Amino acid sequence: MKKSLSALLAGILALSLTACSGGSTAPEGGGSSDTTPATAEASGDDTSSMIVAIASQFDTLDPCLSTTVYNGYVISHIYSGLMRTNTEGQPEPDLCTGFDISDDGLTYTFHLRDDVTFSDGTPITSANYEYAWLRAMSYGIDAATRTNDMVTYIKGGTEYNLHAIEVGDSFDCTTEDHSSVGINCIDDYTIEVTLSNPLAYFPQWLGAGVWSALPLDTPQHDSAWSLEPGYATSGPYVLDYININDKAEISRNEKYFKPDFIKMDKITFQVMPDADAQALGFESGDIDVALNISTETSSKYMGTENLWVLNYPSAYGLVVNAGPTGPDFLKDVRVRKALYIAIDKDAIIDVIGGPDMHPALGGWVAYGLGGVDGDFRTERDAQGYEAHYDPEEAKRLLAEAGYDGSDDAHTIHLTYKYSTNSYHADVATMLQQMWTAIGLDVDFDAVESGVYYGQLDNGDIQIGRYGLQVSDSPISFLDWLSGDKQVTSLAGDEHFDQMLRDVRSVSDEKEFLTRVHEIEDYFIQEQFLMYPMWQNAQPALVKSNLKGYELHITALWFGNCYFE
Repeated sequence: MKKSLSALLAGILALSLTACSGGSTAPEGGGSSDTTPATAEASGDDTSSMIVAIASQFDTLDPCLSTTVYNGYVISHIYSGLMRTNTEGQPEPDLCTGFDISDDGLTYTFHLRDDVTFSDGTPITSANYEYAWLRAMSYGIDAATRTNDMVTYIKGGTEYNLHAIEVGDSFDCTTEDHSSVGINCIDDYTIEVTLSNPLAYFPQWLGAGVWSALPLDTPQHDSAWSLEPGYATSGPYVLDYININDKAEISRNEKYFKPDFIKMDKITFQVMPDADAQALGFESGDIDVALNISTETSSKYMGTENLWVLNYPSAYGLVVNAGPTGPDFLKDVRVRKALYIAIDKDAIIDVIGGPDMHPALGGWVAYGLGGVDGDFRTERDAQGYEAHYDPEEAKRLLAEAGYDGSDDAHTIHLTYKYSTNSYHADVATMLQQMWTAIGLDVDFDAVESGVYYGQLDNGDIQIGRYGLQVSDSPISFLDWLSGDKQVTSLAGDEHFDQMLRDVRSVSDEKEFLTRVHEIEDYFIQEQFLMYPMWQNAQPALVKSNLKGYELHITALWFGNCYFE
């Protein structure tokens, strides 16, 4: 085991008491910020355990209630689902051998493995899935996002959930009638799920913890048990210890059906909210992975094998109001294209951290989600784009649209709106320079973040910034922009809205994703209703001799880790 963290944490406390603030600058004693650190390796001689520093405490490990990424670090290791998502964003069987889909795309029949048990040796059967799913759907109004997905998309789920809420804590999913709910145990190792409408990316959801099997004695309407180690789990690890404000320790599940799948015997998730504390712990050798570090720290490690850049499917772009509340000039596709190709993305990216931290995006769907034959973004990028940085063409398009800048009446007066947090002001300044260079008159409107999104929802915007992270399907990057989803339609494009409605009825996954590519091309490359900029990445630190860590869309997997 690494040396005890007690001395380190005591030192960090002393540091925090003497520092002027808990800012994000590199800690004193951790090396000068203008020098490149030596490659860091794990200290100690125990190579069967590792320590991962995380930024926030735990609140529950109940898979049907968890909504935070910090709970998810543990949940994704102690539970396994019918499916899992690989590093390419593609779903693949985990605790099932496969599934069949009905011709109408509504019914999925899953064939369970018959060699899988919980960590206490009890076989995992279809009854465990049925119980877990009904329990989740009957939990109440505090359920998590994926539980709400169950309620929304499983046939009869909404009615079942509403009845459970009405009855309250006395509702018992083991005795209440659920014959109208689309969950059916065909036999011990076959379970059928019927949806209320086709959902081509349904298999991608099934790796989330809420879809995992639970023991039949798991309490209903209660999650306190999840913070008391010793309960049976279905995944590669079991929970040994947890203090929600300090750490969670997990160890190898000796009953796991694929013992060779696990290389790391024990993983500790250490709560360390301060980014400087994580950097200090990493540099002193007490932490193997630091998941939350400052910009200064990541810059110091840039170019070394210690920097792990987590490219979650998270996009940053500009949303254009061409809808009913937008200005007339933005209803002209020539103007929208001109404003887009006048943006030098690479120049902005260089200012805010460089391409390693912010890879440029040619489309709005970020890297990391499964596509037709691989990564959705990568397979589309391989085809190239017609729209690229071209300020002279931008000027020509503006003149063609009647905005040559010859006088005030032929000049576009644009207001760019952004929220005041993060680097948005720097981006706004550079956009102003680029748009001014092609003849626009550009003003800013900077508002507090909480106010900003309300104004955007109400269409009180011309062009503004937007960020979005998605963990399931590429379509989720697009459908929030539809007139069916927005309070006030910013796109104002009925054809786009209809394309999204139509694709929902496609049950074949490859055809579905092909159609989503076409929708994105229409929205971004033909109509220029959104300006994709770059992918937001999270920098982390890892020991140079630690291998095997993986990112599965938004879930981190450390079970394959080992020290060289």
